[in-house]
Amino acid sequence: MTEERQAVRGAWFGPVAGRAALFFVAALAGACGSSQLVEMDPMHFAVVETERGRSVEALDPESLFQDGNKAFEALDFELAAHKYGLIVDRFPGTRWYTVASFNAGLSLERAGRQREAIGRFLAHIESVKGSKDAQDAYFRVASCHEALGEWDAMHAVGEVLLKPHYSEMGAGDRLAAHAVRGRAAEGRGELALAERDYRRALDLYQKNLEQRGLDRSPFVSLAQYRIGEIYRDLFASIRFKLPLERMARDLEDKSNFFLMAQSAYLRALRLQHPEWATMAGFRLGALYETMYEDMMSAEIPSDLTREEVEIYYEALRDKVRPLLVRAIDIYERNLRLGQRIGKRDDWVVKTEASLARLREVLRAESSRAADNLLKPEATEP
Repeated sequence: MTEERQAVRGAWFGPVAGRAALFFVAALAGACGSSQLVEMDPMHFAVVETERGRSVEALDPESLFQDGNKAFEALDFELAAHKYGLIVDRFPGTRWYTVASFNAGLSLERAGRQREAIGRFLAHIESVKGSKDAQDAYFRVASCHEALGEWDAMHAVGEVLLKPHYSEMGAGDRLAAHAVRGRAAEGRGELALAERDYRRALDLYQKNLEQRGLDRSPFVSLAQYRIGEIYRDLFASIRFKLPLERMARDLEDKSNFFLMAQSAYLRALRLQHPEWATMAGFRLGALYETMYEDMMSAEIPSDLTREEVEIYYEALRDKVRPLLVRAIDIYERNLRLGQRIGKRDDWVVKTEASLARLREVLRAESSRAADNLLKPEATEP
């Protein structure tokens, strides 16, 4: 694909006005006195409504493409989709068609119209079979299915990507295809298959470290992050329940899942990808916060006296306070990371909220501990 794939502000053009385009071409032909053939892009005329009433404006694919680009750059994805769509629908035989068909899908996807975007991408794939452009469009189709929660359809696209019709598919695309299929398997609840695909993606990354820019692939960070998510879910599913023998097993299993999730999030953080780093940082802090909360809410024997329960919780708070401190430290680091990479998204906002909440919890814990230290002195005669 030679033209840049990007997706632009302009007026809405109405239906083509009859045979105006043919009339225009005929007039040009009659005005030429020489026999030289001049090949031009086709042009249509459309009737549009303006503040001054109706007017006739010319549509040509080059101008529409430029308008589409401007709208896309201005984040006006609805307008961009309209402009590119006009090229696809009205000028299918022109040199602008192929690029516009991809850009129309991309604009619709960015506008949140994934169902329509899939249709545009599939039409684009049909027109560029066996090319890198088709591979790229398949990845966008997978992304649309993910946004729609259509895991079976996404998995089917992943299968297509891993049996490519594009003979020169590189390591980066193979890596990405494994990540796509893994994400679909995870969505279907097939966690073992998902982890296998994620690890295959990471193996491809490790075997091709010499490829420039591969470390910046979002799919490397995605695979690493999603492994963390798999073990975070397993970690969060375990709650401490009596009897004590079960509680001991729960603690061992929960700790193991904690460590595996922590390791995956740390690796994702080290990659420093702007789309995934702050997410991994937040999840890492949340691991410590969840462990603190789950230990504080663990079941206790029902035959303890009130005084024994108070002693138990006081001892427990001393034991788990380091988890609270560590979570606060990670959240603070994640905010600094967001500032450094210029990221201000929902994950940064979540980090701020969690940090504020845990600071208040720690402040209350410290106040309680100080009060307890004063109690013996207050009761002395």
